[in-house]
Amino acid sequence: MDDWTPEMDEAFNEIEKQSNLGKQILKEIKPQREWAGLTDEEIEKMRHLIDWTADWSYGTFAQAIEAKLKQKNGYAEEKNT
Repeated sequence: MDDWTPEMDEAFNEIEKQSNLGKQILKEIKPQREWAGLTDEEIEKMRHLIDWTADWSYGTFAQAIEAKLKQKNGYAEEKNT
């Protein structure tokens, strides 16, 4: 709705407060999936793949961790990252 006014917003918020609809919806929403983090072993394996003497090592390590987390959590690998 393009012509939503501040008055309409205020009225909507008042109705929501009285009905607790937002709280009811939030109670019913469940996470789509459980987040999978990295194990200490996985981090250690990646740590040994990095040349820590290079200036860009920390950035490379961060990118490697990000890629592994995306892989474990089912996100498609983004191009140009």
